[in-house]
Amino acid sequence: MGVALAETVASLDVPVQLKWPNDLMKDGAKLAGILVETGTAPDGTPWAVIGCGMNLAMPESSAPWLARMDRNELVALLLSRLAAVLAEFDDTGFAPFRDRWNALQAWRGQPVNILDNGSVVQQGLAAGVDDLGRLLLDTAAGRVAVLSGDVSLRLA
Repeated sequence: MGVALAETVASLDVPVQLKWPNDLMKDGAKLAGILVETGTAPDGTPWAVIGCGMNLAMPESSAPWLARMDRNELVALLLSRLAAVLAEFDDTGFAPFRDRWNALQAWRGQPVNILDNGSVVQQGLAAGVDDLGRLLLDTAAGRVAVLSGDVSLRLA
């Protein structure tokens, strides 16, 4: 989802980055966030509900493209790209998106803390994501993969 959102916004000549696991950043500030809720229907069919919130109230000096863009046009672009990415993901899974995500990664090589309920549980250098979308951290003990819906990534 992050790749779809970032690539759509980038197609509008707006440089953005992705912050693991679910934020779109512009100039170090959060421009958008993504939430995905998954489950299984009684018949065993998996489902997902995807939500995206974009900060449309940014000052024109920070995002002049946003102040000028028709909201319906923006939503149409996002939905079109999202449909294409979901179809691709359905066919291939996350692995083909890894390099695209890593190319957009905010804080690559930067020291970060992984927080759980406000407490630091991991520290290391942000090293991208793996084929499953797990955040890779280079730590004193070696490279570790982090995957949890309850963590928050912060610059150290």
